[in-house]
Amino acid sequence: MTAFWRGTAGLSRAMASRLLPVLLLATTAHAQDTPVAIELVLALDASASVDRQEFALQVEGLAMAFRDPDVQRAVEDLQPLGVAIAVVQWGAPGDTQLVLPFTQLNSGRDAKAFGFRMSLIHRFMWAGVTSIATGIRDSAALIEGNEFDGQRKVIDVAGDGEDNGAPDLEAARQSARAQGIIINGLPIMADSVELADYYKARVIIGPDSFVEPARDFDDYARAIRAKLLKELRPLAS
Repeated sequence: MTAFWRGTAGLSRAMASRLLPVLLLATTAHAQDTPVAIELVLALDASASVDRQEFALQVEGLAMAFRDPDVQRAVEDLQPLGVAIAVVQWGAPGDTQLVLPFTQLNSGRDAKAFGFRMSLIHRFMWAGVTSIATGIRDSAALIEGNEFDGQRKVIDVAGDGEDNGAPDLEAARQSARAQGIIINGLPIMADSVELADYYKARVIIGPDSFVEPARDFDDYARAIRAKLLKELRPLAS
């Protein structure tokens, strides 16, 4: 149980309870964790500044990306280990929701199926604040507590505003770095063209971390496709 609580530090109680069966398995069989090339958490902004249509554009953009032939080839290029991907929605502290658990993708068919599942998800919250720190902390705990062992560990944060809620953002990103996790950013600049600079200075961290800005929510599909192609590159590149 010690490993479980260490792995879930920073998760909401509801999220931790949903992850308990998976994390208990990881606790008892850690040596048997499945090796993958990359562990990737896609963290979607579900704060109140993102309206219903804008959130739908995030979901549709991700679903389209996994149906894209180039993204599917990128997944196949990671064979034989493949990639393990999870999707969360984040907003205020305590609101993080795991919407797609870690799923291993080894082929274009796997990626297409993941895209279909992505297209079916719905919004779980309308969080009153934008706590990027919470999204990072909960995503890092999810990476630490799952049944996969990635040679590269990545959190992909998408959002349309600056952090305006506890806990401390700098502490969250430094903690992720200490765990060997890279944070990349997809700032959606619908309300501020300066958001990309904020993400570069205050959000991303780790070797080869990067920002892939979207001009607005309509540009999200292009940006997430470009971002995934960078994140799913083979380990030696």
